[in-house]
Amino acid sequence: MAESNNIQLNNPSSASFSAQEMLSYLDQNGIIDVGSVETQMRAARRKKLLDSHPYLISQGKDGRWRTYIKDPKQPHGRKMIVKSSREKVEDFICEYYASLDENDSRKKVTMASLFEEWIEYKSLHVERTTIERVRRDWNRYYANENIIHIPLVKLTKLDIDVWVHEMIRKYSMTKHSFGNFRLIIRQELDYAVDRDIIDKNPFLAVKIDQRRVLTPEHKKPDHTQVYSKEELDKLVEVAWKDFNEKEHPVHQLAPLAVMFMFLTGVRVGEVCGIRYEDIYGKTMMVRRMVRHPSGEIVEHTKGYDDREVPLVPQALRLIEIAKERQEEAGVSTEGFVFSMNDDPILYTSVTKAFTAYCKQIGIEVKSSHKARKTFVSTLLDADININSVRQFVGHKDEKTTLNNYCYDRSSDEERYKKMELALA
Repeated sequence: MAESNNIQLNNPSSASFSAQEMLSYLDQNGIIDVGSVETQMRAARRKKLLDSHPYLISQGKDGRWRTYIKDPKQPHGRKMIVKSSREKVEDFICEYYASLDENDSRKKVTMASLFEEWIEYKSLHVERTTIERVRRDWNRYYANENIIHIPLVKLTKLDIDVWVHEMIRKYSMTKHSFGNFRLIIRQELDYAVDRDIIDKNPFLAVKIDQRRVLTPEHKKPDHTQVYSKEELDKLVEVAWKDFNEKEHPVHQLAPLAVMFMFLTGVRVGEVCGIRYEDIYGKTMMVRRMVRHPSGEIVEHTKGYDDREVPLVPQALRLIEIAKERQEEAGVSTEGFVFSMNDDPILYTSVTKAFTAYCKQIGIEVKSSHKARKTFVSTLLDADININSVRQFVGHKDEKTTLNNYCYDRSSDEERYKKMELALA
């Protein structure tokens, strides 16, 4: 039997077998005992570690066993280890050197080798769209750079300082793009600290004079960021026409969702996730959203905080009309407000409606996010307190609202007349 097995193993065709397959074959056919082999390997490794130990293992007068390990912090560069038996001393020595081997492997970790582990960890805490953006930024700024292949334990503050400033200049980074770029190195090195790969994050010591080195970021023209009054009137007109024609049997409430966004400032994922249970008289709680592109429903918003939004009569009317259409079709009126089945309306049904309506009224396509900016700008034009507006849209502070959502919706002629009155 052994002879035939040897013939089989020496056959050239066995070259295609993996080592694991051959080991399994030998074990299953009683040629070797895998358990015995593992025991022998452990014993051999233990002997190798003990043979390489540079200090004597001896028994003292008190009956306990002693040895030393290297410790630069101690006066003589060594530290005494005392155990009740020789076996326990030897166990300690083997575990000690095994941990040094593990630490040696950590010394080889780079930003490149740690990236996938870090991004998987980060994905537990943020939206998928954020992870997708981080991957794009990695591919753009990091993937082809030598610094990501340097072991983290060897990265110095100076290395990072020079590289970061070179990247800022190379890509003419603005405050926004630098924020996205910086997130990766800062958070990945923070993760490396948490994993005990490095003691501290050297990036945190790098000083960047953003006013001097970053490219000034100019605010985009108002007409590209919000819908003017005339544009919004035309869009609402085509949205009503689309709704009344009932051309979309499954997503026929998308036109209502589009108009609802202009009246509440909700995001697309949030409007998809609104349920009737979220409506309380003249107010609405925004507490969930639908993720894109997975379609996953999560019980929180982008900012993770629930928020209360007042519902003006026009918004309440849209909810009533949605319910009437659902009742007409025999659909449940206890689920999602803008859905014609048990699932939320598709994210893309709403975004595509925006694209279609812009094209129909003959204007440059403006994203659904511009409806949110239009909502904010309209309320500010009406002198509604900035803190109230901030709360309605779920911003953490007024700076975000004013810097990124405040635009003039007036025409040139209207602005001129306002200036004329103001300066009269």
